[in-house]
Amino acid sequence: MSISRRHFLLFSGTTFITVGTSSLPLGAKQNSHTWAKTLNSSNASLGQMHCSTFETLKDRTFQVFTEEGEQLHLQLEQVDEHGQSKQLEQFSLIFRGYQGQSLSQGTYQIQHRQLGRFSLFLVPTGEPETSMYYQAAFTRLLV
Repeated sequence: MSISRRHFLLFSGTTFITVGTSSLPLGAKQNSHTWAKTLNSSNASLGQMHCSTFETLKDRTFQVFTEEGEQLHLQLEQVDEHGQSKQLEQFSLIFRGYQGQSLSQGTYQIQHRQLGRFSLFLVPTGEPETSMYYQAAFTRLLV
């Protein structure tokens, strides 16, 4: 069976972007088995969120839940559009963490009261003296 690059990217991008959320109460601990199960459900779809969605939430705080059940807070500092055409949207988000808290590169459960709960892949991008910064990059085919 042959699949076009466009369909592969559309399917894999949508699958990656819409990876799930947890139904655990805030602060509840979960083991890695529970974590893996929560990645298959969702109450907020990143597939329906665009650069403009996040622009309105600049300087707002997002909750981040680790696999170990910790809850951290990150502030959305920057929303950068890297280009958009009729077929493709590219943008990135820069979050600021607080001194003393750090996350390694990976997928985390993110929650915001306006967007709901969703998973996001975060990459540490720097370690200034007072804050840690994280980037989430988006490349999405528009259909």
